[in-house]
Amino acid sequence: MDYWIDIFNVVLIFSIFTISLNLLIGYAGQVSVAHAAFGAIGGYAAAYLQANAGFSFWPGLAAGTFGAGLIGLLMSLPALRLRPEYLVLLTIAVSAIVLAIVGAVAELGGAYGITASRPADLWPIPGGPLLFPIQWTLPLIGFAAPTFFVCWRMGQSAWGRVLRGIRDDEVATRALGHNVYIFKVIVFSVTSAFAGLAGVLLFFYNQIVSPSVYGLDVSLKIFAMTIFGGLGNFVGSILGTAVVQLLQPILENVVKLEPGNAFLIQLVIYGIGLAILVRVRPQGLLPEGVSLLPARAAERVAPPSVRSAAATKAVNIGTSRPSQLQPPTGAGPILEVRGLSKQFGGIVACRDLSLDLETGKIAALVGPNGAGKTTVFNLLTGAFGADSGSIKLNGEELCGLGPDAVARKGMARTFQDVRLFARMSALENVMLAMRGIEGGSGGEKLSDLFLHPRRAARAERSERDGAMEHLRLVGLADVAGTAAGALSYGQQKLVSFARLMATDADVLLLDEPASGVDARWVDKLLELVVYARDRGKTICIVEHSLHVVEQLADTVFFMELGHITAKGTIRELTSDPRLAEVYFGTV
Repeated sequence: MDYWIDIFNVVLIFSIFTISLNLLIGYAGQVSVAHAAFGAIGGYAAAYLQANAGFSFWPGLAAGTFGAGLIGLLMSLPALRLRPEYLVLLTIAVSAIVLAIVGAVAELGGAYGITASRPADLWPIPGGPLLFPIQWTLPLIGFAAPTFFVCWRMGQSAWGRVLRGIRDDEVATRALGHNVYIFKVIVFSVTSAFAGLAGVLLFFYNQIVSPSVYGLDVSLKIFAMTIFGGLGNFVGSILGTAVVQLLQPILENVVKLEPGNAFLIQLVIYGIGLAILVRVRPQGLLPEGVSLLPARAAERVAPPSVRSAAATKAVNIGTSRPSQLQPPTGAGPILEVRGLSKQFGGIVACRDLSLDLETGKIAALVGPNGAGKTTVFNLLTGAFGADSGSIKLNGEELCGLGPDAVARKGMARTFQDVRLFARMSALENVMLAMRGIEGGSGGEKLSDLFLHPRRAARAERSERDGAMEHLRLVGLADVAGTAAGALSYGQQKLVSFARLMATDADVLLLDEPASGVDARWVDKLLELVVYARDRGKTICIVEHSLHVVEQLADTVFFMELGHITAKGTIRELTSDPRLAEVYFGTV
């Protein structure tokens, strides 16, 4: 019986590894194969302090957990600016460095490691020294359960929604005003601390630390358990851990194979199982959003607030054609661009560009392909840094700010290729743009999440209700619970517009809103753009369709080779023979 209890205890310890790694990979999309290395930092810290400073269980646990989290924080500062493939290589290097250090330093026991001087004692919790596996079971459950709760709470919240946005499309997440770097640093630090916690528990449970206990093969095993169980599903992490950990004991004790043969057959089954899983069920045993409880799974697909609103009709935005609606009187320029220039090597993408966007008006940016229209949007929103020039929004300089900061200042954009978060529902896509709710937290503060849960819940309800209003506005309340990737292209364009409106930005930049959309959706989009203008939004569109430009634009800027060469109404520009030859006559 002790044998199986021991296996169960090991499953609990490695579940802490896999649950925390799943938060990092499954939610944030940051691939790390150094989880065991952070466990080594925690385990060796606790072992060294016990052997040399007489630390007992709790101080050693705190030191090891905090130490691993701190190292994770320091490592993440430069690492998370790397592309994903380089992050993988860096975590492999970190794992190798940690193992090399602990194996070479005599004070850390070298290749043999450090043996515990005394068993763990959880005083003031009664029970005395933990000498047998059965004594460890409840304490390990006591550590695994809070790990599950904290990671689940972070993942299934507005904070976790930002992580999933980063995973699916970091550029789009930044464009909605989220500082993705801060989110990545925090999640990397937190998950490193949990890995350190698991490493400390592994030391006290085994009564020894050594390089082999936390080797790269162990990191790969933890990684495989996480993938096998299902990314984005913490119950799947526990299931994957149990399946992998139980395989060899079952072969030895149930099938009655010799240990050597059991080990080899385990590797064969393990390899075949992973190959089949990748082929047949790449999302793992329990994919994201799937629960072992049917009612819970159904709720995730269509939350109550969505189901109750599904039959609600779209908000009436008027039946008048856009050309029949009159724009409001402007109040001067809200956006002033002067001398904007950008060069990529020998290619001049933007040259001494200047323009004004009038408050409450619609402007259009047109020109032949390669003129630099999308580059201008990238410069205005901070996706590209300008070589020179000035961008002022409400008199405040934006040059030098990143896309998230520009969005928070009040200028947001859509993308030509939509860039919705395909694995998230239409409702979640719009909710991700809701900011400034409940005193500025938007439900995305960890302090509110754990210290003020009612405030966080209130913010979540406000965000959900606000997002539903935007979906009703575009007529898509009935697909609020549908994954964005499963919607038609026209519906995706509408969700993209709803998401843009949810940012509550003063200036809206629309990159080819009508491209690739049939006439039915185009008319709807035109009505929505005018609706936004009539509510005080300043809008600039990049569009090739003369019909759309004629219907919407009060002012049209014509671009050639990164420079604005003409400005006026669409009729004035189309009557210019030179411009007609350059562009309009070829459309």
